[in-house]
Amino acid sequence: MSGLVHATTGPGLDSISILSDDSFDERLPADLRVRASTFFTPVHVAECAARLLTTSPGTTVLDVGAGAGKFCIAAALAVPSCKFIGVEWRPHLVALANALADELAVPNVRFIHGDALDLDWSSFDSFYFFNPFAEQSDESEFRLDRTIDVDPDNFIRCVYGAREKLASARVGTRVVTYHGFGASPPRGYEPSREDPVHCRRLQLWVKTQIIMGGETYAELV
Repeated sequence: MSGLVHATTGPGLDSISILSDDSFDERLPADLRVRASTFFTPVHVAECAARLLTTSPGTTVLDVGAGAGKFCIAAALAVPSCKFIGVEWRPHLVALANALADELAVPNVRFIHGDALDLDWSSFDSFYFFNPFAEQSDESEFRLDRTIDVDPDNFIRCVYGAREKLASARVGTRVVTYHGFGASPPRGYEPSREDPVHCRRLQLWVKTQIIMGGETYAELV
């Protein structure tokens, strides 16, 4: 089962996909395969986001809520000079994502189990969000599975926590959201480019200044 194709790039040319949605999704267990188009970033979106997130070789990107690893793997293949780290609550998805990265021989990607808010974000240059906290709203259409506990109050905690982490990031930090993450980035970030993809928004934010003072609940609502 291959699924990788040769990429041809050159000056002025966009990168050509070396992984397809079908070739990735067919590697997933059946229960995830049927949900892939809803919960996992499409390959062409991942490749576009990867270009927006990486400005130079060695850039390190954190994917908050990595799922089965589709974004990180597609992005890492598209930008092999940069590193993509995915953090995910579900240990079985972390194991699956790392196995898929090994199978596809993608060396510049890694997946870790845990709460993204427990990580030190200062070691990352850029951040990717595909609405990772929506499950906490406890609305069934936003739930990938029933393997984690959800709490609507946790949605506010997660969004607030992510904004606090981003507020502490250095100037030049890049954030790409695909269908948002529950709020806009904190003050100090400016929207740089917006690409409509299907019916959802792919948007780049760049931190341009440091704003003194912490986040407030009012800024989230």
